[in-house]
Amino acid sequence: MRPYALVLSNDLTEPEAMLRLTAQTAPYLDGVKIGITSSMVPGVDVFKKAKEIMRDKAVAAQARVPEEDAVAVLADYKVADIGFTNKKGEWDGTNNKIVKTLCGAGTDYITCHTITGISSIEESVATAHEYGGKVLTLPYMTHKGANLFFGMPIGDNAIEHVVKELQAYGLKEENAQKLYASLGGIFNVTDLILNLGQHFGVDGYIGPANDPDVLQRYRRFTPNEIWSPGFGRQDKKGRSLEQQIEEWAKVVGPNSAMIVGSAIYGAEDPGQAAKEIMELRNKVVARL
Repeated sequence: MRPYALVLSNDLTEPEAMLRLTAQTAPYLDGVKIGITSSMVPGVDVFKKAKEIMRDKAVAAQARVPEEDAVAVLADYKVADIGFTNKKGEWDGTNNKIVKTLCGAGTDYITCHTITGISSIEESVATAHEYGGKVLTLPYMTHKGANLFFGMPIGDNAIEHVVKELQAYGLKEENAQKLYASLGGIFNVTDLILNLGQHFGVDGYIGPANDPDVLQRYRRFTPNEIWSPGFGRQDKKGRSLEQQIEEWAKVVGPNSAMIVGSAIYGAEDPGQAAKEIMELRNKVVARL
């Protein structure tokens, strides 16, 4: 995708309406995010259909990059199940089955939780990379009550617990020196997830555009992609969309994506709304 990509959060649940919205907005997008509730009725084939629509709208020519890199489909499944290996040492947990199925359905990225445990994220990343996909994990979320766990402080006793669990998992310090060294600089669960993500090779992270302080903390720990929802009405600081895009872009850098939902699909003319946001993004980026 292009730098500072624009991704539609296509949250419509009626299949035909969802694909119609993708077609209306595709000329101005670099990607589309489709969640569980939007794919339950049509099934995982909807991901292939969405990608075909995006490519048919000549996004590749507009972006001036190879077609296979011009558009991205994100399966926002927030995979959060078990990971384990069978007697042959092969990943054979529930995450493996979900991720493998989604990669086979044509998705480029899949959101997978780390908060469910070490094997969960390791299996998700290993499976995605084996089948040509990428993983975005979630170090932080902004819905009401989410900070109970994501923002939970990690003190000395908790660090001891983390070290004990890493060792019990089989991650000895001599084989994970960077991860162990990072533990002295973490202060909450978000920090720990970021560092585990780096160790296990996640491709990027979901980070809130409506909270630049959190994004700045991400950048302390990772140079990887950051995909950010929270633009428009979800902003917590009363900024205009232009101000929000500019502050977001300065923090996250070009290897990132802005995820926009209701500001596009809730508009009277979604195609025009997507075009205006694309143009605003381009204007902001040009002056950075």
